[in-house]
Amino acid sequence: MTWVRAIILSTIITGILFVTLGFLPSMFRYAWDGNSDAIAAFISKTAGIEFKDPYTLVRIHDAITMGIQTFIFAIPVAATYILGEKRRRRLGLRGGEGVKGYLPGK
Repeated sequence: MTWVRAIILSTIITGILFVTLGFLPSMFRYAWDGNSDAIAAFISKTAGIEFKDPYTLVRIHDAITMGIQTFIFAIPVAATYILGEKRRRRLGLRGGEGVKGYLPGK
């Protein structure tokens, strides 16, 4: 991969991460706030949980949002590892090796 391609690809990936990690959770927050009564009724109906504290819905929302953001953030990390391993195998390189004893002068 050339430097130009790497810079263009990293700019595209950064833009996608900005949108998915910044904009989409905000839109999810607005949708959640607009339908919080319906969501509370659905959760209490299916799980049998009564919401005495209104902050409980905020905690549930935050847990869902952080799970989604963590999953989205983990995708490029896993993809980088997988592509690096494929490249290493394709080139016939061995894995990282530790230092074997004392190396004087280094």
